Amino acid sequence: MVQNELTKNAKGVALAHGADLVGIVKVGDLPEHTESIIRILPTAQSLMIVVSKHNLAAISSANNQVAQFDTIHTYDACARAAHEACRFLESEGFSSVAVPAFIPLDMEKPKYGMRGEICWRRAGVRAGLGSYGENGLLITKEYGAAIRISGLITSSDLKAGSPLQEDVCDHCLECINACPAGALSGEGKINKKLCGDAIFKFGFRFFNDLIQGLIRKQPSEIEEIIEGQGLLEMWQTFMTGNYYYCFQCQSQCPATKLLR
Repeated sequence: MVQNELTKNAKGVALAHGADLVGIVKVGDLPEHTESIIRILPTAQSLMIVVSKHNLAAISSANNQVAQFDTIHTYDACARAAHEACRFLESEGFSSVAVPAFIPLDMEKPKYGMRGEICWRRAGVRAGLGSYGENGLLITKEYGAAIRISGLITSSDLKAGSPLQEDVCDHCLECINACPAGALSGEGKINKKLCGDAIFKFGFRFFNDLIQGLIRKQPSEIEEIIEGQGLLEMWQTFMTGNYYYCFQCQSQCPATKLLR
């Protein structure tokens, strides 16, 4: 199968199984990640980036559980698209590996679960799927910032896209103003500590504080911790694997709002 036909067919499989956008970038065009990529798949030549869109009404809802439920679905769509495209490429004789968009992640130093093996936003920009927003997210013409991204690595020499000439972000700074934690300062700069405290407020940091509290607190205070709402929220994150508690930088982007 020739390169153009293989690329078209592989994209078609991803689009048929949960992806809304698909792009291709060469391993050599992501030098920042080459070491990680080769460790995953020594014969890697190309990356396929799969993008699945949120339901805008869900992530704009005042009901956080609805937004989380949609996020779980969106990540599942990314995973399904990446894995099915992998199966197709394997059937054509090319080694392929789907790479997590969310979890599991490397929890050891220096990443501590805060960085994946590949920056899919960067890969998406270089594949021509969109451009960087002031919030540091990938902004697409089709869905604004209301997306999640995953992908796969393959030994196949797929036909790559090219970065966009135009800037999708209009730099209105609405995402900056909407951030409740004040974690965004423009030009893609993110205070990850402030952001993490807001979007992962019942994630690992809460878990660590809870354990410390159980060790150091008095019996009466320990009872308050055990019976508190925080423990219930943390338990739910353990069950769902999803613990985002803020979607403002995605839902308030004018490029996203055009979907209404």
